[in-house]
Amino acid sequence: MMQALMKPLSGIFICLIVLSTQQVHANDKIVQELIERISNSKQSLTRVEQAVNKQSTALAREIAKQQKQVKALREKAVVLQRFADEQLMSVEQLEKRLTQWSTQSNYQKQLLTSYAEANQLPSEQFTQANGAIVIDVNSLTQISQQLLNKLTPSWQEQEVITEQGSIDRVNTITIGPVEVAYDASALSGGPVSREIISEPRILADIFDEQAIAELGSIQASGAGTLRFDPTLGNAYKLKDKQQGILAHVKTGGVWALPIIFFGALSLVVSVIKATQLVKLPKIDVKLIEKVKAIVHLSDKNDEVAMAHVQEQLAVLASSSQGAQKGLLDIAMSTPISQERDDLLIAYLLEYKHKTERFIGAIATSAAIAPLLGLLGTVSGMISTFMMMTIFGTGDASTVSGGISEALITTELGLIVAIPSLILSALLTRRSKSYCAKLEANAIKLSKISFA
Repeated sequence: MMQALMKPLSGIFICLIVLSTQQVHANDKIVQELIERISNSKQSLTRVEQAVNKQSTALAREIAKQQKQVKALREKAVVLQRFADEQLMSVEQLEKRLTQWSTQSNYQKQLLTSYAEANQLPSEQFTQANGAIVIDVNSLTQISQQLLNKLTPSWQEQEVITEQGSIDRVNTITIGPVEVAYDASALSGGPVSREIISEPRILADIFDEQAIAELGSIQASGAGTLRFDPTLGNAYKLKDKQQGILAHVKTGGVWALPIIFFGALSLVVSVIKATQLVKLPKIDVKLIEKVKAIVHLSDKNDEVAMAHVQEQLAVLASSSQGAQKGLLDIAMSTPISQERDDLLIAYLLEYKHKTERFIGAIATSAAIAPLLGLLGTVSGMISTFMMMTIFGTGDASTVSGGISEALITTELGLIVAIPSLILSALLTRRSKSYCAKLEANAIKLSKISFA
């Protein structure tokens, strides 16, 4: 039975295998055909792209050629149009154009002549025998050569003021706006400063030994490192204008002296009073409670107890310090009366005066210093306007002294006033706080009976 069933099944299985094998072969054939078609398409696309590129290059060349021809034709058209316009112009228009061209030519000649005079070129090259200005090719060539020489740095000898203050001939080189000098005999050098009112001078203490050695190397071999100021001299001017404290105060003029005096006075008094207030003995806030506790133990009918209380009070008084001890002694030695109150108040007033003495000098300095600064400002401005009246406003250096005096005195006055005001407030607060605590103790002691 089973064998009969297996034979048909095996036949069916064999048929399926044969059919699937044929299907796989068919699929492989289709894939191969697709690959061949894609390859052929790529080759066709490459050939088309190459042909298009060749045509594009040829067209671009043709377009460039045509553009050049159009440009040339436009230039010719402009010339022809100008000729046509000139033929249509009237005599007056032609004379006007000729005048404009003559003016332009004269202006150009004047510029070249001014350049020649500024650079000390021979005037014979630019003028004829009758004095008429003429510019030829040789003159323009000479000017061009001179400009080329300026663009090419070269060492030249000229007289400058050296660091020692003498006028010597030294080698200088100019590179753009930077000019330096080197003295081979003295092995010194530095940047050159040019001012209108004096000869060019070498700025002292600018180049160190290494920078001077580099200058020597540049002069000898043409190679080296050149240091220069990117601010074109402004940094050197700022360095020259730097002042110390004494020089700065001296610039403020005569009114700076009283300001400095009050500043020193305020400083000395502040140090003395701060030391005095710091050394004040600390107030014992529990002293009154201790006294009351001892007094409450007293008994007027018991002499032994009273003696013991007096002994404890004496020990407590001896352990107290400063103003508290003085107040306690007054209260113990005087019964409750108007006299005790007067003695306590007198002691407090005397101690308060001692504590607050000279603090007012600090506040006075804080008030006077700005006024002195303002007075110096007014004095400096008066001096400034006087100089402006005499010398005018063309030169700022003639009025800078008065302006410096005006500003520096104000600055010094504020420098003295601000710290003095702060110190005065702190010391006054400390003194008043201490005296307020003493007054509170005195009021409490005035009501205690020690008898």
